Amino acid sequence: MANKIRKPNMKSSEMDLKPFMNLMVVLIPMLLVTSEFAKIAIIDIRLPESRGSQTREAVTERTEQDDSNKLILTAIVTDSLVTLGARGGFMPSLYYREFHKYICRLDLTEHLLEYTPGETATHPSTGREFTVYERDEIFLYTTDADRNVLERLYSRYGEMITDAEGVSLENVSAGDTVFALTNPRRMIVVNNPGDFVKRPLSAYDELRNRLMRIKDRYPDADDNEDIIIAAENEVIYDKIIQIMDASRAAEFPNISISKLRS
Repeated sequence: MANKIRKPNMKSSEMDLKPFMNLMVVLIPMLLVTSEFAKIAIIDIRLPESRGSQTREAVTERTEQDDSNKLILTAIVTDSLVTLGARGGFMPSLYYREFHKYICRLDLTEHLLEYTPGETATHPSTGREFTVYERDEIFLYTTDADRNVLERLYSRYGEMITDAEGVSLENVSAGDTVFALTNPRRMIVVNNPGDFVKRPLSAYDELRNRLMRIKDRYPDADDNEDIIIAAENEVIYDKIIQIMDASRAAEFPNISISKLRS
């Protein structure tokens, strides 16, 4: 009698989803706790009375006057400058030049290249185009109106040095009283001018410095912890993140993101 051939058990078994569900139960609350959300703001702009603006009819009714004590601090960011504006007007624009530091994935060499919108950075020796994943850091160096990079004094700890009014310094002498860009500012009596070094003035440091001066000048504003960052579409998101960090360091934690119309 021939041996009977056993047929394999074709009954399908159900997938055990319990380990996956357990992972989700732990992972989702962790992600929610560690996430940080940016606020999206809509700016309501009211035109002055009796001014037409390419609409069919001019504004003829008097709008309600806003008597609140709000500052409405706004940082306008383009590819070459940052301008701080508030209810009382605008500060002088902060001009900068943008440099990207790349780390070549082939030989691990570092290259600091000036960024030009619309152009791709290439390796100085081989001409190979760098990828965005090789970009390690973005530096913004403050310039004058002629785009000459400004150099200012920094402490041995990398802190920008200012006078009592918050103006960045180029030189100091023994016996001078200066302040390091910390929050609150740290007072330093200069013993040895050689303890300070000149280096390109970071636009992030100068922006933080200006924001701290605004904070000191308007301590009683109803929105003295709020700032709106309005950026052009071409502004790289990494720059926005570092501007947000500078704002938080100046004690403006409530950050709203807006977009400039092109």
